[in-house]
Amino acid sequence: MMELQDLQAAWQSATQKLETQTLRLAELEGHALRHRVHGRLGLVSLGQWIELAVGIAIAVWAGGYWFDHLGTPHLVAYGVAVHLYGIALIAMATTQLVKLAAIDWTQPVAQVHARVLDVRRQRIRGERVLLLVGAIAWAPLLFIGLNAIGLDVWRYQPMYVLANLAFGAVLAIAAAWAMRRWPSWLETSAVGGRLQQVERELRDAREFTQG
Repeated sequence: MMELQDLQAAWQSATQKLETQTLRLAELEGHALRHRVHGRLGLVSLGQWIELAVGIAIAVWAGGYWFDHLGTPHLVAYGVAVHLYGIALIAMATTQLVKLAAIDWTQPVAQVHARVLDVRRQRIRGERVLLLVGAIAWAPLLFIGLNAIGLDVWRYQPMYVLANLAFGAVLAIAAAWAMRRWPSWLETSAVGGRLQQVERELRDAREFTQG
């Protein structure tokens, strides 16, 4: 009888040790996962900080450009168009940075994963906007550059300016159609490799904890 009790006690002790080791292993794996994910999202944030800096530089420069040419309507129009593109860059980058900063790493994996998916959706929306605006903004930027070297295209060939703007509008329409026709193409290019890795790791960890 004593031997059976000793055997049961030994079995319970071994079971408790195994459970403790399993919990510690899970904690270590969870810590490693958070460390990897946090590092990759840090690089994603860095990219957005760079985009924000570029947007501010464009907006400040273009704003100064159209203000300095208030007496010349077509140069003002060029500057305002590029200025709006800079503002779009600022808005998209700021929105994503706010969402990235809102991720609470003390929350369960499922909630962190949901936050990352929210970042993904915002990135896709932002890339749609920037792609459509950029399809037109390149033309005013080109004319600003030509004017800087002494070639005011609008004064001599206004139809050339209008043709390029029309071509930009066609590019924007084609991009919009492509985004609707092949949405996965935009998602893959917009999300980027690092964010996709983060999604996969968090999804696998979430399925493991739930399964």
